[in-house]
Parts: sequence; C-alpha cells; structure tokens
Amino acid sequence: MNMDIKELFAKLKSKGGNGRRTSGGISSFFAKNPKMKIIIPVIFIVISFLVALVIIIQTGSTKIPDVPASSGEPSSDVEVLPQDVRDAEKLDGINDAQVFNEAVLAHPKVTAIFYNNDGYYVATVETDNAHYPNLKVGDYVAGSDWLVESITETQVVFTCNEQKITVNF
Repeated sequence: MNMDIKELFAKLKSKGGNGRRTSGGISSFFAKNPKMKIIIPVIFIVISFLVALVIIIQTGSTKIPDVPASSGEPSSDVEVLPQDVRDAEKLDGINDAQVFNEAVLAHPKVTAIFYNNDGYYVATVETDNAHYPNLKVGDYVAGSDWLVESITETQVVFTCNEQKITVNF
C-alpha cells in the first residue's frame, strides 16, 4: 500500500473538496439534531449547579470560620509544625551574644495566632533564620534573651534588655 504524496492529496480532495472529512460521527449527530447544541451545554450547567448545591448543603456553609470553635474538650487532632532551625548568616561583631540576640529575630513574621483550650494565646513566628512554633507568653526565643512579653489576637510583643519589637499578624 505504498502511495506517494500526490496520490494521497488527490484522494483527499476527491472525498471532501478541501481535504476535510464531511461525515464525522459527532458532526453528523449535531447535523441531524441541531437542538442538541443547546441542550447538552444546559445539561452540563445544571449538573454543575447541582454538584455545587450538594457541596454547600453537606458542609452547611460557604464561609470558612475565622476562629476555631472551642467545644470545651481537648482536641486530639493537633498538627505539630516541624521545628527546623536554619543556619544563620555569619555576623561580625564585638559581642557575640549581642549579635546572636539581634540575629534571632531578624525580620520576624507572625504566621499564626491560636487561642487554645487552656485560655491563652499561642503564636507561630518565622524569621530569616528559623521557625518558632507554639510560643507562649514568658517563653524565650531559641535560648536567646528575647522574651515573649504579650500575645493578642493581632500581635506578638518581644523584649530583650531594653529593646522591644512588636510584630503584627
């Protein structure tokens, strides 16, 4: 069945004029049933609407709660974040302890604040050098002199000697 290209093009032109097939399964179906061009998309839209409605009914709401609901019982579904400490940059300074304290909270960012079942706030803070999960008032950050002074719904306040850093959520 060897055919050269000229014969192939001649055969295609003789079938459909411009080389296209004129009798396809889907195109002939829509040619015989023109109303189906409208009915099929409407069916897909109705099915999509029904699926969305079922999802909303099953979850009960489209809004994600801002604060987790407290049932009064301690929850066993706690996901502990990894406590990884990244290597800090080498910093030149006269007092190594002072350089360490300043590098510990380099560019702090509060990533989460939770109100736990014991009645106090717990914060998660990330810096350039480390990730500090589950910080509570009175905790020292990474063995440094930085103390968590207070935690509210919107901010965490750190103190070290006479310095104070307020990090907003």
